[in-house]
Amino acid sequence: MRTDLPPLTHHEIIRIVEPFARAGVGVDLPASDRPGRRISFRAQAVDIAATPGEPWRATLELSCPREDYFVLRRRLEHPDGQQALLEASGPSPANLLTRLLAIPPDRHIRSGAGWRVARSYDADLPRGVRATPTPDGPPLVMTAAQVRAGGLTLDLQMKLPGLRSVAADLTLQPLDGRFPVLPEDLLAVLGWDWARLIRQKDRWISKLRLRGAVLRRSRTAEPALELAAAHLARLMAEPPAAFHDRHRLARWGVVLRRGIPSMMIVLMIGGALMLPQVLDPAKAGMWMALHYVPIALLALAFSLQELARFEIPPLPRRSRALGWEG
Repeated sequence: MRTDLPPLTHHEIIRIVEPFARAGVGVDLPASDRPGRRISFRAQAVDIAATPGEPWRATLELSCPREDYFVLRRRLEHPDGQQALLEASGPSPANLLTRLLAIPPDRHIRSGAGWRVARSYDADLPRGVRATPTPDGPPLVMTAAQVRAGGLTLDLQMKLPGLRSVAADLTLQPLDGRFPVLPEDLLAVLGWDWARLIRQKDRWISKLRLRGAVLRRSRTAEPALELAAAHLARLMAEPPAAFHDRHRLARWGVVLRRGIPSMMIVLMIGGALMLPQVLDPAKAGMWMALHYVPIALLALAFSLQELARFEIPPLPRRSRALGWEG
């Protein structure tokens, strides 16, 4: 965050970090950035119930872009590099520290057989959003998440978290740099809200549809990521043919879903050719009403979680490869 204020002085740092010192959180002066008005604190080891025996490090960083406004971030980091962030902002560093310490690190991490999810949150709700605390703690807005499963990393970014019904961006990458041969419907078989994979130079990208307001989007994304994590871990541990055997019906469903835009065009053209022959010219009102059907069909096509593509989708085939490396 850009600031035009002068660098932090030693006396300013002492005054700002006083509540942190009382809470036993020590300042890491070498890691701090005085010209950038950022104060770093010494890392602490934390235990995560979802990953017993695996050491995580928690570090705090306080940004001071204005004299009356602060941003406090907590970063959880696993030795393999996976991270989860928590952020809160406001006029009082003491209040920010109290808010963040009230949210246990366990809330960020979920794990299962061969997979782990690290979720990042913003503790500040968008303007106008009201919510009551739950048994898990205060309401949080998910901003990002990362899945590690089956030798793959799946990153989720919550685009425009303050808006309603905006799809999240997904990026899938191999952990070891070796690209497996993945089918386009690898995630799409999980349901209507999942889009196809699009191969780029060094990754795949996709979308996850999230309906409703900001908190509902967060609550939907949390179990969806755990579902995807278990899905990837299971598939990557099996030969590619098992994917087709396990998800044969779902793969045909993806073909039909991807074909909706093209089918709408065919239906529109066919209907336009047939209507003059099947309708009584005297029923002009019905004729005019049916002219709005193409608009409704196009609305359905563009309600998909990705930009509508007019294509003939490839039919699902059972892979003959012995492994995902092709």
